[in-house]
Amino acid sequence: MDTQDKLQSVTCCFTGHRPDRLAGGYNQSNNICTRLRAALRVEIENAASQGYTRFVSGMAQGADMWAAEEVIGLRDKGYNLNLVAALPCPNQDSRWPEYARIKYRLLLDRADEVHLISERYTPLCMGARNLWLVTHSSMVIALYDGGKRGGTANTLAHARRFGLHIVCINPADFR
Repeated sequence: MDTQDKLQSVTCCFTGHRPDRLAGGYNQSNNICTRLRAALRVEIENAASQGYTRFVSGMAQGADMWAAEEVIGLRDKGYNLNLVAALPCPNQDSRWPEYARIKYRLLLDRADEVHLISERYTPLCMGARNLWLVTHSSMVIALYDGGKRGGTANTLAHARRFGLHIVCINPADFR
């Protein structure tokens, strides 16, 4: 097994909806969001107990950043976890609200690795990032409501095609 295969075998990526499609939405202090994030944390802990040590986030608002925060929180508690930030382009956060940009930059500062997928924004860079997540992982944890369209649906279609182990948490179950 070469180095890339070894890394892939211990790498789990995340995919999921933006805040407006997640239980709790942009209000992360409510009980619904707290329970959804607790479920996400449990799945990360389960993956860690199965030998996963590398966790890749696409660093979009919502599920991606929540997952990154949970990985960092577990790492701070002594788990042997590495956070990899896979950025679709350098200015992914350029149109986000200021509070989201600040949180994004703080998470990037705490990431163990940062990979830039495209040197500039293109209409295809988000999809290229999602494909990169899947081709560098053997497991995906998704916050996904089962919708047939969008980046999360496309990422999960790639994951099925490449034979990744998929764990889905349905945000609708937490409403």
